[in-house]
Amino acid sequence: MKEDIVKTVFIKYLQNLGKTPKLRKKNVPGPDVIIEGNAYECKGSEFNKVTLFKQLVSNALQYSRIGVVMPWDALDCLFIHQLKALELLIRDHPNLERSVEIYIVVQEDNIYFLCRWSSVRLLSLEVDRVGCESIPEYVELSPEEKELKILEFLRDFDKKLREHIKNIVVERGKKPSNQWEAFSCILNEV
Repeated sequence: MKEDIVKTVFIKYLQNLGKTPKLRKKNVPGPDVIIEGNAYECKGSEFNKVTLFKQLVSNALQYSRIGVVMPWDALDCLFIHQLKALELLIRDHPNLERSVEIYIVVQEDNIYFLCRWSSVRLLSLEVDRVGCESIPEYVELSPEEKELKILEFLRDFDKKLREHIKNIVVERGKKPSNQWEAFSCILNEV
């Protein structure tokens, strides 16, 4: 998914909330979207993680809240754990919470879905669920079968994680519990 599409879905989400975001112009330094003292970086499926982390650290030093908006297929376990570490490191005091908001975008047919996690820690819980949901599949297996299945599971873990998150985003986007947590829209040409 291209960055422009991710950004357009995020802008529509913000407008649905009655917000008026400030957009960064192309080739101008700074966050992609600023709203009410909060800075958000929008990324496409392929992006440079080192550059993103530099942007997030810089934004954390200047803005009260920071966030990342990205497509589901750009997720992996290492990236989620790096973001979780970033949440800890940007604190102004060891006892103060500071979170990085995560917005994940999924396209299904011509509908775009967006889901918000107010903290990377909450998204990280979904990583744990991927493994926990698979436990019943392995309980009744022989040791040889179990070994093969577990090794296969570990090999494909990032893929399973992405699919798990994709399903959550679509499910919540179809029936949002509230307008802040999930959203769906159809885009005209971007």
